[in-house]
Amino acid sequence: MVHSQQRRKTLLIDSDLRRPGVYHHVGLANDKGMSNVVNGESDWRELVQTPVGLPYLHVLPAGPPSRRAADGLGDTLRRILHEAEQEYDIVICDAPPLLGFAESLQVAALVDGVVVVALAGQTEKTAVASVLANLKRLKANVIGIALNEVRSDMSERYYYYGYYGKYYSRYYKPLSS
Repeated sequence: MVHSQQRRKTLLIDSDLRRPGVYHHVGLANDKGMSNVVNGESDWRELVQTPVGLPYLHVLPAGPPSRRAADGLGDTLRRILHEAEQEYDIVICDAPPLLGFAESLQVAALVDGVVVVALAGQTEKTAVASVLANLKRLKANVIGIALNEVRSDMSERYYYYGYYGKYYSRYYKPLSS
């Protein structure tokens, strides 16, 4: 959303065809989407939607859940990414969890960079290590790891960098206007 708010044409693709969720977060319909494209029912451009108030954000929802479509995702996504790179400043693919689903690894192999998302207090370190090892084997470009749903009651270790915020506010006074 932030990228599109900077007036950069952004395409967000929900490639989690088993448990789609992007449409819900941006307030769009999910009656048609990527699963229809994979099954040969529609062209992807016909199914792209634009959320209200975000004219530079275009979303290709996952569409109806489909295991059959999930199995054929790789070739279709490769074609869409090739076509979309000509039209968009950035293309972001949301994928299912990296452990347990082959299509996630297909997506990782096709994109320029991967951000691994882990849930604080839920994702085991060993699971993250396994995901990173699989991505390394694929030669996927891991550009970061995001830790979601961190709460203040979890542990001080998640707030280690908060110490520096206190340090800077104590020793560096803001400039007066």
